[in-house]
Amino acid sequence: MEPESVKRFREYLRIKTVHPKPEYWECADFLVAQAKEIGVEHQIIEPVKGKPIVVLKLAGSDPSLKSILLNSHTDVVPVYEEKWNYPPFGAERVLMDNGEYHIYARGAQDMKVTGSCYLEALREIKASGKQLLRNVYAMFVPDEEIGGEDGMGAFVKTQEFKDMNGGFDIDEGRVSPNTVTSSPNRERTLCWVKFTARGNTGHGSQFIEATAIEKMLPVIYKLMEIRDESVAGLSKFGEAKALHQGHFTSVNLTQFEGGKQANVVPAEYIATFDIRITPDVDCHEFYTMLENLAKENDVELEYIKRGLINVSTDLPDTNPFLSTFNNVCKRQGVNRVPVIMAGITDARYIREAGIPAIGINPIINHRYLAHDHDEYIMESRYLSAIKFYVDMIESMANVSS
Repeated sequence: MEPESVKRFREYLRIKTVHPKPEYWECADFLVAQAKEIGVEHQIIEPVKGKPIVVLKLAGSDPSLKSILLNSHTDVVPVYEEKWNYPPFGAERVLMDNGEYHIYARGAQDMKVTGSCYLEALREIKASGKQLLRNVYAMFVPDEEIGGEDGMGAFVKTQEFKDMNGGFDIDEGRVSPNTVTSSPNRERTLCWVKFTARGNTGHGSQFIEATAIEKMLPVIYKLMEIRDESVAGLSKFGEAKALHQGHFTSVNLTQFEGGKQANVVPAEYIATFDIRITPDVDCHEFYTMLENLAKENDVELEYIKRGLINVSTDLPDTNPFLSTFNNVCKRQGVNRVPVIMAGITDARYIREAGIPAIGINPIINHRYLAHDHDEYIMESRYLSAIKFYVDMIESMANVSS
């Protein structure tokens, strides 16, 4: 028989909160219905029109204390439907040869599974009749997959967010393919940058001087040199590379444009890079290097998007929240290893607001398929994760210090 918690999870997965036109209000309706069923308070905040944020509140006995935040995003990335063996928004429950059920859907891993675990954990705690010491807020926010500016980025600036009086945020982690759980407490800084080189044009048979490509190549070579250095440094970690890649700045040439015809020397080249700057490097010094590189080669520079600050959660082991967090992980058999998140998440906005934030996902020994075809979650792992979050929420919300 299918567990009720799985039925609710599948219902959440069927809501097409996929870009570019996510069904955010349909999702909000589902979450509000869940809040009413569970018996907890809820509110909808809309700092950006058409992008509702739903917050569920499990009231504690001492609302003067700093609260515990549970953060998840409701949006998911697009799919190549022809590459899927199951409907990406069908949330089909498929029995495998080994007796395990797989639940196939976009968002099954990133990150509706976590949001569903929050809902089910709150449901179980509320049904038990226990009242925890601190308020607990489960936040369901839009737009994380496209940068989060209109989601958590806008939410942290509102009075509603400030009124939650957050003291610690439990945030996004990732499914682990082995028994080691990467747990991010800081992130790399996003930098999308576009270089435009302009030069002389003419017939392809001529030796034309000061061409656009001559200006652009030194820029590309320098950035690829940085990439090569990062690849070489990361390679020293062997099989543990996934845990250490956040310590290195990634550089990828993602778009390169120029040229009209084979026999015409292009008057313009445009190169766009996706760069993620490790917090071990001062991002402002890195930006100065980029700007000098452009200036030295007579190339224009435009920042498409970039972070200007990078806040880490560096707490001593004696911190009551961190020690409790670690104790729950040990008790639940989760081998937590602090890492630098290779990508970016909404946790950065929460850290910038002055609230410690640590990511976690207790699902282990599971194929990692976030953003991939045939994304799925093993049902048994999902059910185990709910137990983890019940323990985590109860323990964190009962920290007395």
